[in-house]
Amino acid sequence: MAVAERGPIAMSEADRWELPRNKPWIVRMARPWLRNPLGLVGLAIVITFFALGIIGPYITPQDPRALDAHSRFFGPSMDHPFGTTKFGQDIFSRMLYGARVSMVFGLAAMVVGFLPGATLGIMSGYFGRWIDYAIQRSGEAWTAFPQLPILLTVSAAVGPGLKGPVIVIAIGAIFGGSRLLRAVALIERHKEYVLAARSTGASEARVLIFHVLPNIMPFILVGMSSVFAVAILAEAALSFLGLGLEQGTPGWGIDLAVGLKDGTEHPYLVIFPGIVISVMVLGFNLLGDTLRDILDPRLRGST
Repeated sequence: MAVAERGPIAMSEADRWELPRNKPWIVRMARPWLRNPLGLVGLAIVITFFALGIIGPYITPQDPRALDAHSRFFGPSMDHPFGTTKFGQDIFSRMLYGARVSMVFGLAAMVVGFLPGATLGIMSGYFGRWIDYAIQRSGEAWTAFPQLPILLTVSAAVGPGLKGPVIVIAIGAIFGGSRLLRAVALIERHKEYVLAARSTGASEARVLIFHVLPNIMPFILVGMSSVFAVAILAEAALSFLGLGLEQGTPGWGIDLAVGLKDGTEHPYLVIFPGIVISVMVLGFNLLGDTLRDILDPRLRGST
């Protein structure tokens, strides 16, 4: 018996449904940050830091190195928002100029130190054996020496400025990043998705690059943020102790050291440099914590 052909079935408006449309990519990118307001604050601080590091020296209202005996110890005002030093230098202009010094120091510590150290750490934890032994024993040998004598020796060899501190901090960041990423890679290499990738015939290099590395990336980003925070503090501390920038060079740490002597009578000399350093370090720490929460599914929504 022939079966009668059925025409299209009419559906009422109430019975119809369709998949929700994908929201624009900018909305999807902004949603996690809106759910983490502290992370959004940290992101704004970090963006401001890099913007000032790039254009800061070009937008200073006054010459940060100019000496003016008639403008000594001026308090905060419209002409001098952060006041002036005992040499008549505008503190606000010096803070803007000093952002570039901290940015360059942080970039050097990250590019020369942390990123190579992270690479060594991942290789050490993933491959193990003699690679792990050679990398970790080298790090232990470096940490066995006190860092201050090494810093003084390197600074005496390369001359005044930030070259010596950058070399020492970068080498320390190499082994610090190596230990952090080694522990993460050591855990990841024993997980099921790695065994599944190997069972399909994937090479070790492919497993490492396309499977392990994306799962380690949140830790790398958090480490980069932490390195910048530590680098800002390290540069300020070394300049404060006289082991970094030369006298007269605009910088946050050296301005804090110069203003410390007269800080009792003129508190703004130490308040504003201290606030700038604290806010920038806080911004990088907030950004690192938020990136960890957003990128790691196990921590997503924990903030």
